[in-house]
Amino acid sequence: MTRLNNFRTASIIALACAVFAPSFAAAAEGGDNEIEELLVTARKREERLRDVPVAATALGAEEIKDQGGLANAQALLSNSPGVNFANTSNSLTSDVSVRGSGTSRATNAEAGVGLFRNGAFIGGGNVAGRTFAGIDLFDVQRVEILRGVQGGLGGRNAVGGSINVITQRPTHEFEGYVFATLAHHNKREIELVANLPIDDHWAARISLDLGEQKKGFYYFPAIDHYADASRREFMRGQLNYNNGPFTANVMIERANERVPGLIYQVVTYPNANFPQGYATDKYDMSWNSPSAGKQRLTNFEFTTSIELGWATLSAIANLRDRRGENQYDRDALSPQFFAALSAIPGRVSTTGAAAIRVADYFAGGDQVDHARISYYDAHLTGEANGFDWLAGGEWYLLNDTPSNILGKTPTAASPNFGTISRSKLRFSSYAVYASLGKDLTDKLNLSGDLRYTHDNSDFLLRQFTMTNGTNPYVGNVPVANPALNPTASRAQGNISYTVTLGYKPTDRTLVYGKIGSAYRAGGFNGNLGDARQPIAIPGSFENETLTAFEVGFKGNLARNLYVTAAGYMNHYKNLIVQGDNGCGATIPTCPVQATSFAFDAGPAHLWGIETEATWRTQLAGGNLRVTVGASRQGGHIREGRYAGFRQPQQPTWTETYSVNYRREIADNISAFVNVNGSGRQGGVQEANQTTLLHDYYGLFNVRAGVSWPSWDLTGFVNNAGQESYLVFHAPTATGDVRRYNLPRTWGIQARYSW
Repeated sequence: MTRLNNFRTASIIALACAVFAPSFAAAAEGGDNEIEELLVTARKREERLRDVPVAATALGAEEIKDQGGLANAQALLSNSPGVNFANTSNSLTSDVSVRGSGTSRATNAEAGVGLFRNGAFIGGGNVAGRTFAGIDLFDVQRVEILRGVQGGLGGRNAVGGSINVITQRPTHEFEGYVFATLAHHNKREIELVANLPIDDHWAARISLDLGEQKKGFYYFPAIDHYADASRREFMRGQLNYNNGPFTANVMIERANERVPGLIYQVVTYPNANFPQGYATDKYDMSWNSPSAGKQRLTNFEFTTSIELGWATLSAIANLRDRRGENQYDRDALSPQFFAALSAIPGRVSTTGAAAIRVADYFAGGDQVDHARISYYDAHLTGEANGFDWLAGGEWYLLNDTPSNILGKTPTAASPNFGTISRSKLRFSSYAVYASLGKDLTDKLNLSGDLRYTHDNSDFLLRQFTMTNGTNPYVGNVPVANPALNPTASRAQGNISYTVTLGYKPTDRTLVYGKIGSAYRAGGFNGNLGDARQPIAIPGSFENETLTAFEVGFKGNLARNLYVTAAGYMNHYKNLIVQGDNGCGATIPTCPVQATSFAFDAGPAHLWGIETEATWRTQLAGGNLRVTVGASRQGGHIREGRYAGFRQPQQPTWTETYSVNYRREIADNISAFVNVNGSGRQGGVQEANQTTLLHDYYGLFNVRAGVSWPSWDLTGFVNNAGQESYLVFHAPTATGDVRRYNLPRTWGIQARYSW
């Protein structure tokens, strides 16, 4: 608690300094210290962030550069209050949560946040469908994190908010950069971006990112494998045409990526077989099956905009082909581990030795997924008779074919190599939407959004027994149990809305209140678990719906101080949460990794308050920018079996900060330092409430370096405080499973720009 109090005190002091800054920093104000006018497209049109009645964090290209780029989704979200990243250690199966929105990580459920790339919805799919891919966060112009219900325009899944990552577009300047990284564990990475003007109307942009980390913290001696080794090969080409009122952009991308795999530590309490119990090592893992996440992605995007005089027509078509794989060891143990354990006197009993001899420690798992996503949107925006208006429609199509392979060693009693569950999901959704706003006075504005969405989904799952280990598709027969071979369809419509009243006391401040609704699409559980599971997995779960109330303030309290604050109450009709089937490496009756699934928990009321402040000033001859944020969240499920339970993966407190300082130290040479951090406290792991989130952690990253014309040289340390906390913890009566965050890493970076 001491560290928590210190962190919270530091946050309060920094925020207080920002709030009262005008009283002692007015003399230092200058043009360089004024908070910049960042433009966003939160309402499908370009507006100043300060004019949009929504709680938001927006990161511009310079701020992203100051932080060394966005390595992954966790880095993207770490500095936004009210945002939590449910980390499974494998970024493909991790989950994003905003304001307590659903975090059904490691299930077939979709994210409780709208995930957008350049305005196109990219979420959906069994593996990697609830977060951004690495290539999405490369060569970025701007990131918009919108907190609060966005169902009126954002559509499906935007119950907690939405995130839109905007890619840098070609410009008519010859410019670009080379960015190289050398870091811990033999990490090497190079980015190359070139902007190529062709003539007065045409321009192109080429972006490449190649990197590899051959080693890591988590080593499997039995198979000479690093679970957190990584590799990335990103390629992007864009061609832009601009001819006055008409613009168009074509983008083609290709990505091959390996990301850190699933890892966890097994602890078994003392029992008759193991009188002293045992614990596998935290970093030298006793696994004999590989752990890795892999992804191959191809993306095609076409955007266009045309000024019609009376309105602007904008359209986007996005085709995304994503192939993901998640390999893991289901029991997290190996014969080598028990051989070493048995050699220690008193660690293994006679009955324990007999149990080891007959146990199968070759239980591996492999999730393979092929998701094809098509998204089309067209809308008109304009002004008429004092009204700002928007009208449009969209179509989204997901074809997903995941497979779940559960391998084992054949025995006389069970002469097969495990099972393969293969499923097909076709999810088709169309929507029409409109928005209307009017200034009732020169300070008061009323606006509203309305959207109708219709979803159709068809699902098929078949489970096969592998009777031939060399070719699993020869001799396989479907499992007879019809519960493991479901065929289902569902069709459902939804009306979402937002009504907002905004009042502007000054041109640089806004007070607003709003009510809105949204929904998170229901679906089907694609992994029905193990025949020995103590808890049966339901085949499907229904839509999650939400009505939200919010009041907020945003704007400049001084020329160099920008503050946002909001309070909200979210009323869920049917909260989707995650459970598991009761299996586990320490469970004698089902000694394999637990299978997670999504289910309907019932109505819930979640609430929260959050604030964020950005302050700029001059200090000791340099420019200082400080951003501090905090949130307090609460609420619980109101009825049913889980009445009184809290929403999983919703911290009670979150704190964030970012400090950037730059000062000229010689002619054309400047030094800079950037520190950004986050912390959280409180909350529970999953719906059973038996396990709290790690009570407190505070992470911070440090970057420092020098700049001179065209060059930047930087050293960085991630997790500089060497904070260690439990990302996941699942205790049982016989033992538990623990997953930790990554320790400290460091490296150097060099950037040349032209």
